[in-house]
Amino acid sequence: MGDSVDLRNVFAEFVGTVFVMLAGPGLLVLGGDAVGTLGVAIGFGAATALSIGVIGAVANPMFSLALFFARGITGHQLVTDLIGQVLGGIAGAALIWGMNDAVRFRAGSNGWEPTSEVGLQLTGYSTLGTVIAAELVIGIVITIVLLSSINQELPESAVAAFTGLAVTVGALFLLPISGFGANPARSIGAAIFADTDPNALGQLWVFVIVPLIASFGGVLVWLGIDEATVDDTVFDDTILDDVADAVDELVDGD
Repeated sequence: MGDSVDLRNVFAEFVGTVFVMLAGPGLLVLGGDAVGTLGVAIGFGAATALSIGVIGAVANPMFSLALFFARGITGHQLVTDLIGQVLGGIAGAALIWGMNDAVRFRAGSNGWEPTSEVGLQLTGYSTLGTVIAAELVIGIVITIVLLSSINQELPESAVAAFTGLAVTVGALFLLPISGFGANPARSIGAAIFADTDPNALGQLWVFVIVPLIASFGGVLVWLGIDEATVDDTVFDDTILDDVADAVDELVDGD
């Protein structure tokens, strides 16, 4: 049983994602106006950089899926990544919720339009189309930075720093639009504990589906701008073999 799931990887992703939750949505809820948009954005970016560089976790399903597409991780590791990340997102949100009342916690979720608690705090109220476009573009850009940094064989500290910087810039752009999703684990955890906002879970699908699409789009753009080929990804003619191998790994626990 222990061989079928890499508990070390699950735990690393769990801890990394909890850290991202505390430094991102945590600052958004606990710090509020005192921290400001820049402070929250730096929190997201710094936590991402430290998670990658120190903990060894990408702490984001969007990153894990992109790495799987680029053959950076196996299908088995993708599954363990996702388990740790989703659990970490929920646990991190629970910690923030425990330090605050439920009403204030709603500010840490994602959303749009005045029907959303996040939308009520934004100027101009973002529309669904705006949120999808913005989350998609930023997700693609951040993914490209991660993949390009790794492909250039930069030190892990540099990969962490560049990716964290990209997340910071992305957060600065997206916080006023959607509350900054770009991480399904972060969005799932926040939505679950934003229980007094009826639209948090109802609008969650955007912040799960769009980042995963962005991971795919990021790999495609990365192929066009970096010294990588389709043969370096799972999109070559062996994709069916890759899927079969991933299933075998999960079943056999190898």
